[in-house]
Amino acid sequence: MKKEEILEMSKEENKIRDVYEIKIDSDARKIAGLAIVVLASLYYSYEIFMGKGVNPALFSIVTIYDAVLCGYKAYKMENNRKLNILCTIIWLVLSIIFILQYLKVI
Repeated sequence: MKKEEILEMSKEENKIRDVYEIKIDSDARKIAGLAIVVLASLYYSYEIFMGKGVNPALFSIVTIYDAVLCGYKAYKMENNRKLNILCTIIWLVLSIIFILQYLKVI
């Protein structure tokens, strides 16, 4: 094998590995987001069933996560940009409502 061939093979292997790492990182973020939603829902259910009332702070955490996720996608990706911007606006409005409810402003 020539030096150039070995170098080219090494580049290809590293390129595939980088794509794999990006995929793993993306999957990890999705799982972390799902964990946030599940944990907040469990806390919410516990508070309701124990008669402690509703804590909108939990839902502000979930909705702000989704707002940032959609906003980042809208910023970085060309396809579905309008849908992601709409999604960001909806999640931000919900986040603001939950935060204001938590602060007892509304």
